Amino acid sequence: MVASIQTTVDLNTIPEPVERTSRPDLTVWELTMRSWHLLYDFTPESYAHAKTLLERALAIDPEGAEANMVLSLINHHIAIMGFVADTRPAMEAAYALARRATQLDDRNEYAHWALGISCWGLLKYDESLAALERAVALNPNCSLAYGSLGTLLGILGRSEEAIAHQHIAIRSNPLDPSIFFRFSGLALAHYLADRFETAIEWAERAIHRRPSWYFAHFVLAASHVALGREKDAALAVKAALDALPGICVADLDRVPLKDPKKMRTLRERLIETGLPK
Repeated sequence: MVASIQTTVDLNTIPEPVERTSRPDLTVWELTMRSWHLLYDFTPESYAHAKTLLERALAIDPEGAEANMVLSLINHHIAIMGFVADTRPAMEAAYALARRATQLDDRNEYAHWALGISCWGLLKYDESLAALERAVALNPNCSLAYGSLGTLLGILGRSEEAIAHQHIAIRSNPLDPSIFFRFSGLALAHYLADRFETAIEWAERAIHRRPSWYFAHFVLAASHVALGREKDAALAVKAALDALPGICVADLDRVPLKDPKKMRTLRERLIETGLPK
């Protein structure tokens, strides 16, 4: 669910498939790259540290596209991972920073990727689609853009296209530390296509990689309900609450589906499991 730099085993290097229009000084670049590393820790402590580093970078160079973009990503992940009680301010900050990054460097595919994913919780689906398609057009090798476009297509209910994009992303970068987003994106797409057994398989793979990723738990529990497996659904909810105390049905709104009917059905299935509202 969810960048601007291709995630590889070595996160110290960044491919540059297109010429950058902004070239930050070494200090700003160092601070930005350190923050990139912290992004993939997926912890509130790492994100707090990253924000401090990026604020220093932007104090030196407010027009650094990369620093604006990475700070957008940090805010986006703080929101979707549920690291703050009120996610709206973080979502809005992520969106504003990503917009700024694309204005500073329109040929930075990762800035467009950041903009695309920042739109989800704000229900800006058309803008998200345009931004993610732009990211892929700028760099057809960007697995993050492909995968996030796949997630968006799932959110839009375009399951078959979503699945195709997620598999491209996985093949392009099988060692991506954020690959659990790809797995949960596949789980969602299969769930919305009523292929609940396959949705369960992918949701379990996502949870294995990142037990703290709430959305995979939700798809897993809802899929069991759809199959009439009450005991399995209850076990899925227990596992979710063990990993994420305080998780509730309202957390669905961090990454809402576009179709109100499908969103309502997903919500109702989660309520049926006994997950707190």
